[in-house]
Amino acid sequence: MKKTLLILLSFCAAACSKKLQVDAPDFNVSLDPSRQVADTFVYRLGDSTRFLFRGTVGNIAFYSGEAGKRYDSRVITYKLGKIMLSFSSKSEFGAQTNTLQVLATNKIPGTDSASMVNAAWKDISSRGKLATSSTVVAFGGADLTDLVSNANDSLFIALKYTGVTGTTQRTWTITDFTVNNVLADRSVVLTSLSNDVAYWTRFGNVWNPANGRWTPSASDLKITGGNETAASNTSWIITKPLYVGRIAPDVSAGVKSINEPDKQEYVYAYPTPGVYRATFVAYNHTLDEEKTTIREFTIKVIP
Repeated sequence: MKKTLLILLSFCAAACSKKLQVDAPDFNVSLDPSRQVADTFVYRLGDSTRFLFRGTVGNIAFYSGEAGKRYDSRVITYKLGKIMLSFSSKSEFGAQTNTLQVLATNKIPGTDSASMVNAAWKDISSRGKLATSSTVVAFGGADLTDLVSNANDSLFIALKYTGVTGTTQRTWTITDFTVNNVLADRSVVLTSLSNDVAYWTRFGNVWNPANGRWTPSASDLKITGGNETAASNTSWIITKPLYVGRIAPDVSAGVKSINEPDKQEYVYAYPTPGVYRATFVAYNHTLDEEKTTIREFTIKVIP
């Protein structure tokens, strides 16, 4: 009995420890040879690039080589270009002056109100133009690159409002607020009104939402000043931390999944002239293992 039990246990141990095996993809791609010039395939704008498939594979992903769709950029990377702030403003009602400051810092020691408002803020209001009336004024593209140390740094932008009791306080509206990391081949959005409406932090000594507190929306940031009897008001609105050099991974297009039959081709039309590195990633996988085959082509699209 003991001998039988030992044999069964040994068999179970061997079977349970065995990994699920997977075969390497049998996958090839070809293009129209009449389009080939040296190692490049040339197409005119508006042409369809027809990739012909051979073989059997579970999954296929396609990176076209356009900005945001490059195989070599499929993981998070960090690269610092120019950090550019832009927005437009208008200032209505009353005659109080110097009621809005634009501030920036790359160091906030904590998330409580005292830590945030007492951080080492730099006044960057003079780097652009602010409205003086109800006429909308573009701040202009303000370069903030000097405020960060490297691609791994973060940056915060704040709008600080001050209204004083005794006369009508100003009402400010901020539109088209964006901060971008401008690189040679793309512009990475670090924050915008439409993307980050839920991520602003607000502090102030007056909390009446109707007049005294910044209100963010997908289209603007607004603070409504009180009348001449309203209390003096200092109100802040601060962006989320902007990780200035972080570039999100580029994305692929799904061409085939494991539960679909084999495909004979994939057709893609490049929208603009340029030179692109088109990459197909074919892979088979189990819970234990993945094997990949990569096929790449240089595509040139001319006007």
